[in-house]
Parts: sequence; C-alpha cells; structure tokens
Amino acid sequence: MLTVQGNPSQMGAGYGRAFADKIRRNIDILVAREGSEPLPRQETRFIEWVEQQSAAIAHKWPWLVEEMEAVADAVGVEYQEVLLLNLRAWQFEFYGPQPPLAACSSLAIELSDGTVACAGALDDPLEYYCGPVRYLPSEGYSLITFPITGTSWGNRGMNSVGLATGISSQILPGLRPLPGAINQDLALRIILQTCATVKDVREFCKAYPFTMNIVCVDAQGGAFCAQQTAAGLHELPAADSCALTNHVVSDELRARLAARGVTEFPESATTRPRLKKLQDFAAARGGKCTAEEVKQLVGNRDDSDPGTIHNEGSIYITYSDPQADSHTLWILQPQTRPGHSCRAPEVNAQFEAYAVCDD
Repeated sequence: MLTVQGNPSQMGAGYGRAFADKIRRNIDILVAREGSEPLPRQETRFIEWVEQQSAAIAHKWPWLVEEMEAVADAVGVEYQEVLLLNLRAWQFEFYGPQPPLAACSSLAIELSDGTVACAGALDDPLEYYCGPVRYLPSEGYSLITFPITGTSWGNRGMNSVGLATGISSQILPGLRPLPGAINQDLALRIILQTCATVKDVREFCKAYPFTMNIVCVDAQGGAFCAQQTAAGLHELPAADSCALTNHVVSDELRARLAARGVTEFPESATTRPRLKKLQDFAAARGGKCTAEEVKQLVGNRDDSDPGTIHNEGSIYITYSDPQADSHTLWILQPQTRPGHSCRAPEVNAQFEAYAVCDD
C-alpha cells in the first residue's frame, strides 16, 4: 500500500512519481481514448460541463486542484488530462456501447457485541487501479481508499476518526442533474477527508448532489444508507442493518428520477441476488453475528451462487468496525495475491489489517 503525506502538492507529487507509468496508461486509454470513440472536446456542452466542474472544485476544495496539479507535474502531462481523468470524462454520455455494470456491494450491520460493522466489495477492472492508497494530509483526516490510478478519488475506505464508507455505482441515463452536482468519486474522497460522522455525510449529500449508492458507519455506531443521485438524496432506513448493490430499490425514487429524465434503469443479472443475500443474512444474523461471520459473508466466493458478494470481478473487499477499532481497515485483495487467478474461486479468504493512521 502506497502512503503519501504532507500538503496537497507533496501528496500529489509522491503519488504521481510512484505510479507515473500507470497514470500515463490510464490517460491514454480513458482520456485520449486510444482505439475508442474520442471525447467531444470541441462540443459546447462538454466544454461547459468541464468548466463548471473545474470551477466548483477550485472554489470549494482547492486542495484537490493542488493535488491534481502536482500529479500532472510529476507525471509530465497536462493538468487538463489529469482533470478529465478525475472527472470520469469518458462517461460524460457513456460513449460507445453501454458500459458493463459493476457488481459492488455494501453492508452495514450490528454485531453481537452491539457495535456496527461496514463491509462489502469493490468490483471493477483491476488494470485501472493501483491498490489501496493511504493519505496522511496536513489538513483533514487521514484515510485509506482505492483510487483509479492517477485520480484523487475515494470510494470504499475509512478515515482516522472511524468513518467507514461503502459504495455501489449506479447508471441513470438521461438524468438531468441539479445545479451544483459534482463527480461522485471526488465526492467520496472529500467525504473521507472532511467528514467525521454519518451526520456529516448526510449533510454533505444534501448540499452536493452526486450519483452513488452509499453505505456509511461511524465510530459512534451511526449508520447511513442512501441512494444519492445528481437529482438529490434518497435516504433509506439504517437502524440495525442496511445494504445496497447496483440498482434503484425504491419505486418512489424511480418515479422521481424518471420525471428528471432517466430513460431506463439498467441492472446486472446479479444485483438483486447480491442484495437479497445481504438482506437475508442481516435478517437472520443481525445483532447476533461476529466479525468473522461478516468477513466470510463478503469474502468467501461461490461461483455457483449468483448472489456471491466476492465474485470474478471483485478487486478489493473491505471490513471495518469503527466502534471497536477506529484506526483499522481490513482488506482482502483477491486478484493480487501471488499465484491467484481472478477466475479461480477463493473459498477461505483471508483479510489483512491496515492502519489508517500512524497513531
């Protein structure tokens, strides 16, 4: 795991130097679009969108700009290319064929000791990622998360005051965003570096629309479960347990999103089986389960089960219990273990403990 620390420029420079070749490769594939339909860089809508996003980041979170500028300098590329990578510009309107739907899952659940755990899996092509990165910023909370190489993103992760996050992506074609909508991946980085509790996350989501299914727990035992969208927040009950995968679970939200222009609600074949598996476990074992049982739920792989949380696409699987240990994030990296093929089921998965900060 790479650790970067200091002010934004120092962290960006260290990150850029560590992964320069991989960052150039991601820019070639995702921004320069080698072999694919190019980004519409000359189209007015695209230009206005980039300018709006860039201005919002510079105004509210200038430290992100400093970090991205340092990455660009360290790698020897134009800042605009790093910015477009961070904005997920290749999905401005989902160019070319419909992108494959990921299979990320997130769960918050009360354990038998009364503490609340957060667990789940991040599913995406491993080739775009650099592994976990630990940020020790001079301002804000330290954190561990999993950015696509070259970005300042956040997603699954945990910070040094015990806020743990789980995410699942959502595709909402045609959605008309509210003013002030921001990139979801940068939003999660901001949340991890600036929010201490689920109450803070809720207020951030109300203030800054972005599209992501999100589950959070904090060191006080709070839990937050929401289908956050660029058209506003839709919070779900999270008293004893909650879970989300990659589809809209609320008919009320579907109706609201359709009124905001959403033309379809694409779903993968596994999103509902995965959600049912998490919900069935919570119904049977909520308030009675152990940490090891939750790790087994998300970490054990069964290719015969369409609801398996750990599946062929899983690259990072996480577990945390901030009430019990606010500084430790447990991580399983199934596709990076020596001699392991992502196509070979790993039944007895082993998590490793990572310290979010040094103290």
